Amino acid sequence: MDIEKDERARRPTWKKKLLLSGTAAILIIIVGIAIYSFVAVRSMKHEVASTPRNPNTGIILGAEPLSLGPREASTAILLLHGHVGSRVDFAGLGERLAEEGFRVRYALLAGHGTTPDDYGRQTPERIVGAAADELAALRGAYDKVYLIGFSMGGTISTLLASEHDIDRLVLIAPYYRVTYHWYYGLPPSTWNTLLSPIIPYIMKTDRYIQVNKRESVPSMFSYRTIPTRAVNTLTELGRRARDPDVLGKITCPVLVLHSHGDEAASPDASAEAYGHIASTDKQMLWYTERSNHHLLWDYDAEDVVAKIVQFLGQPDSVKQEG
Repeated sequence: MDIEKDERARRPTWKKKLLLSGTAAILIIIVGIAIYSFVAVRSMKHEVASTPRNPNTGIILGAEPLSLGPREASTAILLLHGHVGSRVDFAGLGERLAEEGFRVRYALLAGHGTTPDDYGRQTPERIVGAAADELAALRGAYDKVYLIGFSMGGTISTLLASEHDIDRLVLIAPYYRVTYHWYYGLPPSTWNTLLSPIIPYIMKTDRYIQVNKRESVPSMFSYRTIPTRAVNTLTELGRRARDPDVLGKITCPVLVLHSHGDEAASPDASAEAYGHIASTDKQMLWYTERSNHHLLWDYDAEDVVAKIVQFLGQPDSVKQEG
């Protein structure tokens, strides 16, 4: 009997089994996070070292800010690209607008076109402030200034249009909140907030470039390792831009273009934001799930460009002096 009691005492109880299983699971998660973080850091360093750059500025070739079109034009257009992107996001829209007679400025958002770490050091104030400087430069030189923003560029354009004098505003798949899927469990922004203290970077492969026309992917550009701190900054910008009080200050003519199939920037959040825009001259054009987030690189790109050109109209040929 004593032997049987000893054996029973040595057998793990269900509580002990649960504790052991939980401890093992936690250790596996910790090891997994450590491995992922190590690989992500190496990936970031490789990306920085292997990306061709302008030797004088350090800016990635093809991502540089660029001005196009006639200097004597009366109307200038500022284009603001998306999160971890560059002017490549616009797939030649600026060139088309320059052909129409506009003076076009492709801006490079703060922390972009350089290194992921540079982006991670930016704050919402610095990103919006740098874009505001670009806007002020055009406003001081041209009679009219239009603003076109894609994704996070649309977020920033929303904030700028609420505080500055803009003659026309175009928002292409503007980001106000991440598109939510049931299998995320928690919202992606919540996951990022929870994990950012221990995971410095997120690795982005071609699979996560949200465009349905997959042959476009090789021509597109973005950072491939993304600082989680930068994602928190993006989330904060979206929160500020979707504030009804901010949207209620926008009174210029507005065109919003979005796809119901956008898996990055929430179509629902975009529709809600549109409803709060105070302008009496506003249009929202929806595309089917045939296209995804990168509308200017997807199947409906030609129609998107045509609608933008139509909305902007023809510029006056020469700016007014004085």
